[in-house]
Amino acid sequence: MIYMEKKIAVIDIGSNTIRLVIYRIKAAGGIKQIENMKVSARLQNHLDDRQFLSPEGIHILLEALRVFREIISLHKAASVKVFATAAIRKAKNRQEIKQKVKREIGLTINVLSGQKEAYFGFLGIIQSTNLDEGITIDIGGGSTEITRFLHKKIVNSHSFPFGALSLKKEFIKGQLPEADELRELSSFLYRNFQEVEWLSNCRLPIIGIGGNARNVGTIEQAMKNYPLGSVHLYEMGLKDILNVKEKLGSLPFQDLKGVEGLSRERADIILPALEVFLSLYRSASAPFFQLSQKGIRDGIIIDALNRKNHKQDQLDPVDQSLHELAADYDMNVGKKELIVTTAAKLFGLFRKEGIADVSDGDLQDLKRAGYVYNLGEFIDSESVSQHTFYLLLNRNIDGLPHRERIKIALLASYHSKASFKQNMKPFKEWFSEQDRQKMKFLGSLLKFSSAVNCTGRSIFRDIQLYMRNDEVHLELYCNGSWLVEQQEAEKHMKHLENALGKNISLKFSMQN
Repeated sequence: MIYMEKKIAVIDIGSNTIRLVIYRIKAAGGIKQIENMKVSARLQNHLDDRQFLSPEGIHILLEALRVFREIISLHKAASVKVFATAAIRKAKNRQEIKQKVKREIGLTINVLSGQKEAYFGFLGIIQSTNLDEGITIDIGGGSTEITRFLHKKIVNSHSFPFGALSLKKEFIKGQLPEADELRELSSFLYRNFQEVEWLSNCRLPIIGIGGNARNVGTIEQAMKNYPLGSVHLYEMGLKDILNVKEKLGSLPFQDLKGVEGLSRERADIILPALEVFLSLYRSASAPFFQLSQKGIRDGIIIDALNRKNHKQDQLDPVDQSLHELAADYDMNVGKKELIVTTAAKLFGLFRKEGIADVSDGDLQDLKRAGYVYNLGEFIDSESVSQHTFYLLLNRNIDGLPHRERIKIALLASYHSKASFKQNMKPFKEWFSEQDRQKMKFLGSLLKFSSAVNCTGRSIFRDIQLYMRNDEVHLELYCNGSWLVEQQEAEKHMKHLENALGKNISLKFSMQN
């Protein structure tokens, strides 16, 4: 177990960028990213014909690492992990490079094999995705790593000796590809992917990690005025990727650099990267393409912590993420557990009596939303609903695709029909009328459960429900005075009545 908070720095020396990320390891075991910066170094382009990294390339590397070393010192990080991928892996003078970095900067570079790079990328995303099986792809500047996982366990991996920069250099003469160059590139990629037996026609979803994948997602979101500002667990179909290709392929290079969602330094390599995604999608006959903001750096940290704590299995990613969220905003976990217990008990009673048409999946949503119910209290007690919805809307929750995240945000922030309607407005087309009515019921159930647990005293021992003349009668058995709870419950009961379309009679009794 980790009992003290500490900081760990990770430096990723890639073929395209050199990046520093600093993580805070929390006392409870959570991981929070507190610093993230990069240098666009393009070391892949500084490999000469003999595959030696040029003096200019080494100079760029040393300068970036020198700055990063100073930043790490300011943060007083407990440890620093430095790893390098394809560009340094390919460099014939990599030993000289490692020695020079050690001597001048005081850092030790760990050069990852293609298989290790693929493994760490898989480890980074598997804790955050909702998928039990799929294909991961990470396109770097000089290599492309792919894995296949089943039941959340890696079963195959492959490292291809080409990346966005090397493909551009080999197949594209100008700043942008000509039609015949793209056809030749596409054919080359498809042949390479087809040669990997476990990849061809596997019909598994693809998870894209790394900057190229994220840029494809942010461009497509901008094209459709997507209402969420996050690409983590965003899903795209083949048509969506083709739409991005069509848009980018129609622009001159100067206009391409200004496309919303595209990093300027990737303007000349985004089309080759897109072709890799498209070729893989077609070769695998994938059902959809999911994006992840997690990746190799996260995998490095997770592996280190797992080894330190002799830990292999993780909590469900959604529950882990929600627990960390609650801790970040100093929530009263004990009180939230009372709310969840009461809500789940009422849910079961309404379901048993046939008053509400709900499922096990709805119960899971109810419980998850209950643990972060009224999260916005941390910011302002007067505008709890608005702050709760905003926080959950703009916070990545591992394991929850966007539609499911919006659902949790709507339930956890439920205040009234009017506020629910306002929050739902940008996402109305995502949910059917039946879905919306069900969420009103679940949200009002949480609101009522919060009211009857307002003091957090754990006085309820049982709840009974029965119907009389189409009226719902609830009797709550307590082992202490219920004056405050009763007043709060009666004040907020109307929301549950409106959601059910039935009157509710409420009675409190002392447990015998």
